[in-house]
Amino acid sequence: HGSHHFLQHSDGRATVVPVHSGETIGPGLFAKILRDCDLKREQLQKLL
Repeated sequence: HGSHHFLQHSDGRATVVPVHSGETIGPGLFAKILRDCDLKREQLQKLL
């Protein structure tokens, strides 16, 4: 079972992330989440 988390930044950027136990996010959905958040993969790596 799972759910979806809606994430929104104060500047208006927003995305929905599925949360399903034991499952990983596929590359296509991951790319969409990054686009929704206006982030490049390198920017995310620096944040982690």
